[in-house]
Amino acid sequence: MALSPGSTLQNGKYKLQQTLGKGGFGLTYRAEHTVFHASLVLKSPNDDLRAEPEYPKFVARFLKEGKTLWTLSQKRHPHIVRVTDLFEERGVPWLVMDYIRGESLFDRVRRKGALPEAEVVGFIQQMGSALLAVHGAGLVHRDAHPGNIMILPPDPRKPQREAILIDFGIAGEMFP
Repeated sequence: MALSPGSTLQNGKYKLQQTLGKGGFGLTYRAEHTVFHASLVLKSPNDDLRAEPEYPKFVARFLKEGKTLWTLSQKRHPHIVRVTDLFEERGVPWLVMDYIRGESLFDRVRRKGALPEAEVVGFIQQMGSALLAVHGAGLVHRDAHPGNIMILPPDPRKPQREAILIDFGIAGEMFP
């Protein structure tokens, strides 16, 4: 369900601030938790799919993504986006995730060109660790690419930049 900035969900708990993206399956918003004043991401199924006969399957897939990320979030991994809530409102399921400040690896390379080897090796190690955790949970991400890897801004307390794996929309079980 496409909503405009300023719209609220969960009796005012979440206030939408801006649309972040619209993909084939989902619509994502940056939102504010109005009590804690924290930035979050709210994601719902893409409302363009409502007219599709397969829409119930899309919703089931969306709910599966939420449950997958919730399971992974129980054993907090520093390089996997964390899910904090899943709810239904206005007849639509909503997934609440951490807001990852920064830019995608794709955008970073497009903006800066080739990255230094040490930086790239660090990102590869971090994504390897994330994917090991995903596989350890019996899952396959199926969409790990530079557009789904967010690079955090520099943190003077950490020796290297950090990468976070996002978008588990087509993740699946290793052995269904």
